[in-house]
Amino acid sequence: MAVKQAFLDTSGWFAALSSKEARHRVALATYRGWIDEGRQLVTTNLVLAEMQILLVRFRGVSAGVQFLESVHQDPSHEVIYVDRDLERAAVDRWLRRVGDQRCSLADAVSFEVMRQRRLKGVLALDEHFTTVGFDALP
Repeated sequence: MAVKQAFLDTSGWFAALSSKEARHRVALATYRGWIDEGRQLVTTNLVLAEMQILLVRFRGVSAGVQFLESVHQDPSHEVIYVDRDLERAAVDRWLRRVGDQRCSLADAVSFEVMRQRRLKGVLALDEHFTTVGFDALP
């Protein structure tokens, strides 16, 4: 039986980890629920970079480093590293297609990873994911 996968976006993941975020409780419940179900949580190194800087800003440098270390040590989290081909595919397929949506390169790469992996579920508060057809949770 294949392990179910879900994608982690900065907006939802940060809300899950930060009790000061408006949708913290529901984001945390989704995140923990996926871990409890044994899902493989997929993200990119661009999302990790966004998460690290947010944690540095709100909790300090050591929190950012601890976060990165914990993700890399946790087998339930898989980090996809963006290479030139993935970036080009994201630009060509997503940024050109949804140019009026003001998507970031990080979002476009996330969309492309989700498309390639056939993932529908994403922990995201960012409306861009639903706009392009993914199931943003919570």
